[in-house]
Amino acid sequence: MLVFRPKDEKENAAAYEAQLDNVKCGRCEFTYRDLQMYVTHIDSSDDIITEGLLRSAMNYCAGRGVYTCTIEPGMLSPAARRLGFSQEDFTVDIPEALTSTCCRHGGNN
Repeated sequence: MLVFRPKDEKENAAAYEAQLDNVKCGRCEFTYRDLQMYVTHIDSSDDIITEGLLRSAMNYCAGRGVYTCTIEPGMLSPAARRLGFSQEDFTVDIPEALTSTCCRHGGNN
């Protein structure tokens, strides 16, 4: 089973780790302050896991009153693009990103 768990929670910073069958397969680190969060590191073995880590981190921050999320240009992956990040704007509104279409791989969706 794939699970996403918060880790290393500190004041205005935390991380999420992804585990597949109890084996670590990804990590997302971020900071937050006032209405803004910043993803400072993301490492993942798969694009779907990257999307899950970003969604988990944004949801964590949304629960703390944060409204926007910014990533570094080097973090612009297909998963980040599905969430609304673009080459022109590395910041998204968290409510819009969290209600964006989930990843689609295969099928007739």
